[in-house]
Amino acid sequence: MENKTTLDRVIAFLKVYLTFACCWPLPSNATRLQRLLHTAFRYFCCANATILSVAAAWTLYNHSDDVLLVMKLGCQVSAVSQVPLQIMLFAWQDKRLQFIVLEMENYYKQAEKYEKEIFQKYVDKCKPFYGTILCWLAMTGISVIAAPLFSAQSFPSEAEYPFNVQHQPLKTLIYAHHVLTAYQSVIQVSANTFPALLLWFIAARFKILSDQFRTVTNMKELIKYTQEHTILLRYAQEVTLAVRYIALLCVTFSTGAVIFGYLTFMSRQPWSVKWTFLMIAFCGFVELYMYAWPADNVMSTSSDIASAAYDSLWYNNDLATQKILIRIIQRSQRPVTISIPCALPNLSMNYYASYISTVFSYMAAVRLMMGQE
Repeated sequence: MENKTTLDRVIAFLKVYLTFACCWPLPSNATRLQRLLHTAFRYFCCANATILSVAAAWTLYNHSDDVLLVMKLGCQVSAVSQVPLQIMLFAWQDKRLQFIVLEMENYYKQAEKYEKEIFQKYVDKCKPFYGTILCWLAMTGISVIAAPLFSAQSFPSEAEYPFNVQHQPLKTLIYAHHVLTAYQSVIQVSANTFPALLLWFIAARFKILSDQFRTVTNMKELIKYTQEHTILLRYAQEVTLAVRYIALLCVTFSTGAVIFGYLTFMSRQPWSVKWTFLMIAFCGFVELYMYAWPADNVMSTSSDIASAAYDSLWYNNDLATQKILIRIIQRSQRPVTISIPCALPNLSMNYYASYISTVFSYMAAVRLMMGQE
C-alpha cells in the first residue's frame, strides 16, 4: 500500500487542508499555548467572515429593490454565513470530536491486515468523488476571487461599506479580506469531508463486524464480537450526535446557495458572472450529497449485522448461543441514522432525492414571484 491513498494519509491530509475550517480537534495532550492559539484562530476566522456578512446584509437593506443584486448577494451570504456558524458548531462538539478522532486513529493503527484491506476498499471507492469535489470547490473559489478581472466590480463581492474604499491601502485590505473570506467559504464547505470521513469509518467497521459474525465458530468469538458490536453502536451514537447539527446547517445554507445561484444563472448577466454562480449552485447540491451518501451506507451496514448473524450457523449451536444471536438480530433492526426530531429526517439517499425535488420546486416558485418567467 506504499503508493496508495490509505486511511492514515487521508486523515493527515485533511488535518492540514482543513486548517482554516477550524474543525479538526486538538489532541488531548495539546499544550495550553496550543489551545490558546487554536481558540484565537477560531475567533479570527469567525470575525473575518462575519464582517463580510454584515456588509452584505447592509447592502441588501439599501438595495432591496435591485433584484439582480439581491440574488447575487443572497447566494454569497448563504455561503459566507455558514463559516462562523459551522466553526461554532465544531467548537461546541470539540470534546466529543476529540474522542472520536482518537478512537479512529487508534483503531486503524491496531487493525489487522484484512481490516485494513476493507478500509482501503472504502478509500478507493470514495477517493474519486471527494477528490473531484475538492477540486471543484477550489475552482469555484478561484472563479469568485477572479471575478473583478472580468467585470466592472472592484471586489469579489459586491458588498458595500459606509465609507470610501477606493483609496489605498484600504482598497487592498478590503480585497485581501474578500479573498480570505472566499477561501474560508471554500474550506468550510470542504470541511464536510470530515464528518463524511467519520461516517465512512463507521460503515467500514460495521462491514468488518458483519464479516466476523458470518465466520463465527465458537462461543468465545461470539461473545467477543457481541461486545464489539455494543462498543461500535456507542461509538456510532457519539458520531451521530457530533455531526447531526452540522448536517442540518449544511441543508439550510446549501438550499439558499442553490436557489440564489440558479436564479442568478438564469438572469441577464454576462457569462463570466453566470458561470461563477452556476458553480456555487452546483457546490450547494453536492454539499449535502457528501453527507447523504455515507449516512445511507451507515444505515445499510449497521442493519446488515442482523443478516450476518442470521447467516451464521446459529441453528447448529446450543440455546445460549441462539439467544445471543437473536438479541443481536433484534438490536440491529434499528439502523444507525443521522436525524434531528422535528428538524432533520433520517439523512439518506432517499432524503437527498426528496431534497433535490423540493429545491427545484422552490426555484420555480421564487422565479415566478420575481417575474422571471
